[in-house]
Amino acid sequence: MANHLETSPRVELGIDELLSEMTLEQKVAQLQCTILVAGHDEAGLANFPHGTGALGSISTGNGPAADAEFYGSLQREIAGRSGHSIPPLMHGEAVSGWTGPGGTVFPSAIGLGATWNPQTVEQMTEIVRKQMLSVGVRQALSPVMDVARDPRWGRVGETYGEDPTLCAAMSVAFVKGLQGDRLEDGVAATGKHFLGFGFSEGGLNMTSNPISPRELREVYAKPFQAAISEAGLASIMNSYGTIDGELIITSKHILQDLLRDEMGFNGLVVSDYMSINLAVDLNVGADPADGGIKAISAGLDVELPTPFGFGAGLIDAVRDGQLDEAVIDRAVKNMLTLKAKLNVFENGAPRTELIAEAYDPERTTAHSLTAAHESIVLLKNDGILPLRRDTKKIAVIGPHADSVRLFFGCYTGPASIDLAMSGTMSEMAGMLDLPELTASLELPPLAPLFEGSDVRSEPPLVEQTLRGMFGDKTPTIVDAIRRAAPDAEVVYAKGCEVAGTDRTGFDAAVAVAREADVVILTVGGKYGWGSSSTSGEGIDTADVGLPGVQEELARLIHATGTPAVLVHMDAKPLSSEFIAENYAAVLESWFPGETGGTALADVLFGDYNPAGRLPMTAVRHAGQIPIYAAHRRSNSVSSRGTMIMNRYVDGTKEPLFVFGEGKSYTTFDYSDLTIDFDGDPESVVTISCQVTNTGAYDGDEVVQLYVRDELSSMVRPVQELAGFARVHLAAGQSRTVTFQVRASQFAFLDLDMRWMVEAGEMTARIGASSEDIRLTGAFTIDRTAWVDGKTRGFFARVAVN
Repeated sequence: MANHLETSPRVELGIDELLSEMTLEQKVAQLQCTILVAGHDEAGLANFPHGTGALGSISTGNGPAADAEFYGSLQREIAGRSGHSIPPLMHGEAVSGWTGPGGTVFPSAIGLGATWNPQTVEQMTEIVRKQMLSVGVRQALSPVMDVARDPRWGRVGETYGEDPTLCAAMSVAFVKGLQGDRLEDGVAATGKHFLGFGFSEGGLNMTSNPISPRELREVYAKPFQAAISEAGLASIMNSYGTIDGELIITSKHILQDLLRDEMGFNGLVVSDYMSINLAVDLNVGADPADGGIKAISAGLDVELPTPFGFGAGLIDAVRDGQLDEAVIDRAVKNMLTLKAKLNVFENGAPRTELIAEAYDPERTTAHSLTAAHESIVLLKNDGILPLRRDTKKIAVIGPHADSVRLFFGCYTGPASIDLAMSGTMSEMAGMLDLPELTASLELPPLAPLFEGSDVRSEPPLVEQTLRGMFGDKTPTIVDAIRRAAPDAEVVYAKGCEVAGTDRTGFDAAVAVAREADVVILTVGGKYGWGSSSTSGEGIDTADVGLPGVQEELARLIHATGTPAVLVHMDAKPLSSEFIAENYAAVLESWFPGETGGTALADVLFGDYNPAGRLPMTAVRHAGQIPIYAAHRRSNSVSSRGTMIMNRYVDGTKEPLFVFGEGKSYTTFDYSDLTIDFDGDPESVVTISCQVTNTGAYDGDEVVQLYVRDELSSMVRPVQELAGFARVHLAAGQSRTVTFQVRASQFAFLDLDMRWMVEAGEMTARIGASSEDIRLTGAFTIDRTAWVDGKTRGFFARVAVN
């Protein structure tokens, strides 16, 4: 294969030649996957005489060098079994950073969304790319491109939030950083979950997705289309969901007609773990073989994590005439093509020479801190922040105050450690569907439940292990505050657990609060896998407020009269009217990763001026769901002042905090709006303004551009985010922000489901949030035009001068 994989035509010629030489058994093996554990790999491989096309990564637990050696040996062994020296494509997770030992842990994706800074995400995945390359893992099952508009859904923290434009910009940045300029030196990104997974019935995981064909394309497909068109997305993973009665894993309409024919995707489609099992569970597939036939016929290429539908049943189906071998060949060719583009045939071995650079803390920890800083959102400040360093006594209270584990979200190494030590690994989808993996595990007994709760307590060994792993790099919040204010007396009281009804810690917390000059109250959830968490995959909630008795604790601390700062740490925005109305300051700190305590202390004491913005509307209660900024006219709060009769008789429709909201320690003025556009639907609208820092602190402002179609043939959103820029301004400094927006970005689907840029007046609105609009102007599209949806605009290009 060496000489005929150098250029695209030769790649295809070489793959066709290779395919013609492969037996049916060898072909089907390329569509299979397994996960092998060190010390048990020989037994696991016994079931794969022809090797496998894909391989999940399970660490040795002994660091990057040991993992590289183990993964390299597996790749050589499996390639030798293939009959044609075809290495497996190894995959792992990277939504918040590479999950292998030593991998840098960045904020959860919802926290990255709160940075409103695609450059930070791209720089993050440049680090991730080198860490994964160094150990030989060439496919990341990331990023999550789902648009999430229901905070009840436990996986909202894996997303960039509610808005398709924000999600598109972040997804493109993630893919570009991970795949690099040349895929042969990159890691294949996998956009997931295709499609509409983030909006489900009841906010529940794996349920039906009540989304119309138009909204599916205009909203939920937008981040995927942007990543395909602008970043060359290499791989796609299906969702577990159902659209209009069709299970996506067996839907040709979704995986072929929409994804490949309409959207132009030409990469590899891999299954979410055990998706074909789901087809059988839902009686869409009669048995594994039937499920496999339906999935591969619909457009699935590779089954993860282990053969269920893509086993001997596929071979029998070809031989007895149920399935055309050309369908198998299509899937195998997609797999081999991606391997060729990644150059795993020639250079797929772990690149151990990169280890020192890839894991260098001078760069990795610094960028983790940058991302954590940028992710923090200041939602309210009555002047209490930043704290004075001469404060005499600071009380730090709450379940998050002295925990390392609670810095980390789902799909991180620490969450995996917690999963294993809590005895809940059987609750993670797909992990125990492997006899060789099951045999290697000695699972501890299940941790006990918190009193009055279905959430399990955390074994002390989890925290001990994580403190040993992260050391001084990851101080807890209370320790970080002690470092930041060494002359202050910093006292700590837990107050209550993250879940449950135990109130025995209330009295101690109240006593500490009463004696302090200021309180830092830390509240929120625990994000991970299994029943030891309050949110995560398969961990959805009917109530979007604080878990357990934390709201009661917040009320008691407020009643002491001591000035208090509320720090909320969860995978979704705060939903507490009492806290929003009564606390002097409110911060969103999400799950900030390995430098979260330091980042928070920097913000509290003014060493960093917060500028994060909400990537998701904060609801008052679950009854308002769904509520989001880009709602269609007549929905939600936009019906004010019209003849439309909809209201809640028992409450307001107004959200608690709006999309894009966030404050600063300084102030900004907007001026000098200009709009330059010739009216041509095929040209570019140039919109600019000047932003001035009018306060005493240096800081960032997130300048947001929204556009509204004033008269349209379809019911359109009240406004749509068109572009944004995170701009640093020294005190007193002014800068000009210029948005270049292709008019095709305003396209929507007409009655015949064609992408149309419609003639008419448009309103441009620039401001500091979706509601805090500072400048408004208008422009007109002179004529209607139909455009190619694959090449339309997705988000504005921005220049700052």
